[in-house]
Amino acid sequence: MSIPGIAYAAFNFTTIDVLGATSTEANGNSTKQIVGDYDDVDGNTHGFRLSNEKKRFNKIDVPNATSTQLNGVNEKDQITGTYNDGSRLHAFFLNKRVITTLDPPGSSESQSGFVNNKGDVVGGYRDVNRIRHAFFWSNGIFTTIDPPNGNPTLGPVAFGVNDRGQVVGTFVDVDGNRHGFLLSKGIYTKLDVPDADFTVAEGINNEGQIVGIFFDTEGNEHGFFLNKKGVYETIDVPDSTATAVLSINAKGEIVGFYNDVEGITHGYVGKPTHMDE
Repeated sequence: MSIPGIAYAAFNFTTIDVLGATSTEANGNSTKQIVGDYDDVDGNTHGFRLSNEKKRFNKIDVPNATSTQLNGVNEKDQITGTYNDGSRLHAFFLNKRVITTLDPPGSSESQSGFVNNKGDVVGGYRDVNRIRHAFFWSNGIFTTIDPPNGNPTLGPVAFGVNDRGQVVGTFVDVDGNRHGFLLSKGIYTKLDVPDADFTVAEGINNEGQIVGIFFDTEGNEHGFFLNKKGVYETIDVPDSTATAVLSINAKGEIVGFYNDVEGITHGYVGKPTHMDE
């Protein structure tokens, strides 16, 4: 499928499938490892960590949780994720085998995004009225970071954060249209892939390269890469029916998931054939 007016980013893709899983998603990456989640044959969702050095999958489950997803990892091996305790979703921060639940005050559910090398975490939560908000967690303090002029009921989620404190995510405007956003030095910038039906920004590295997801006007899902020159490039895993890009590390390597022609979801890592200037 071709997208008029948008160039294609050049990556070499390698599929990531947990052995015995019915589906796999790679959600976050550092230069040392990849984290994500998979479904087993019984339909249970588990987190996984894949070391770039040992090339080995390690299962990670929050104790007593009904499901665990891993959403981010930094160079210090700190991990963020989301778990379900059977009654609600909780964001969490994993550091040296210690799990810290990240529930903003007054939240009815929460989900995590990425974690930077300072240990700052972003994510989203619903308040007691079930309205969604984006959050930034740093040194134990939660800050709500909702873009202005958003939809009164369909709120934002923050997915990516870099060491400069720049945050990317998604929000819905007052007309019901979904956009990506970048928060940098207190200023919000709307992110829209040209001619897309809607855009979600998922990850940002320290170079300011941004990745995410967009749907075209025919309802097809693609990944995107936004370079430092402000140019959007499409990312499609070859022979896939849908592609999502969820994270980008310091080397410009991306991870995410794609669906094959049989409808099976696979994780992947994409290594750039050249670095963005």
